[in-house]
Amino acid sequence: MNHSSSSAKGLSTAGLSMHYGNRQVLDTVDLPALQAGSVTALIGPNAAGKSTLLRGIAGLHKTSGQVLLDGTDLARLPQVERARHIVYLPQSLPERTRLCAFEAVLSAAMAGHRSLGFTPERPSPAVLQGVEQVLADLDLTALADRPIDALSGGQRQLVGLAQALVRQPKVLLLDEPTSALDLYHQCQVVEAIIHATRERQLITLVVVHDINLALGFSQQVVVLHNGRLAAAGPALEVIDPRLLRDVYGVDASLEHVRGRPLVMVDGRLPFHSALG
Repeated sequence: MNHSSSSAKGLSTAGLSMHYGNRQVLDTVDLPALQAGSVTALIGPNAAGKSTLLRGIAGLHKTSGQVLLDGTDLARLPQVERARHIVYLPQSLPERTRLCAFEAVLSAAMAGHRSLGFTPERPSPAVLQGVEQVLADLDLTALADRPIDALSGGQRQLVGLAQALVRQPKVLLLDEPTSALDLYHQCQVVEAIIHATRERQLITLVVVHDINLALGFSQQVVVLHNGRLAAAGPALEVIDPRLLRDVYGVDASLEHVRGRPLVMVDGRLPFHSALG
């Protein structure tokens, strides 16, 4: 990737704005530099612009302003090259497919090679080894031959994550990867995201509905409100009663329960919908 004169490391945005027709959805968002090996939770109320920000960073919607990766303005790159560095995983993954888990991940790996200009007739041993390694890393080897539509929601999310990782991106954008999952599969998916981010030194930005889940796994948070950046920084410094009141409209406190920080409303854990 060609670098501009700036030597800033990480992923950031400068004055990023975006419209749907006449409606402004993102308003001059200046995202601070997110570093390799870190997981950042993107939080905010419904319709704050969270999914839109991910799609704008990925180049899936027209934006104004800049998306910078290691000092390079990604708008200057062809979309195919941009997609090699940044992989976006949407909230809902297709359920109806005839592919098994191995084939789904292999097809993602082959798509990545086609984006590099290679059109091989069959996968190389290196590609097959990469697919097998990703499946092993996410504890999916035993499910490799199982059809996607026969997997649970959590298993499908892990296959989607495997499809993203096999393309070896620098940036991983995940839109609510734990939504609609039970607690066990939430923990499984979150642990897989954290492990992959550290092992592969990814820059991972995750839209999270549940603030307490964000507090549990992210090094830092980015808070959007009405399409603007409301706050960004270490989770324990950003999430406080004032932010919860100003952004979410609730009187809540941040308390430590058995050594873990939790947002409490009227002394109780809130339902997910109350804070997202």
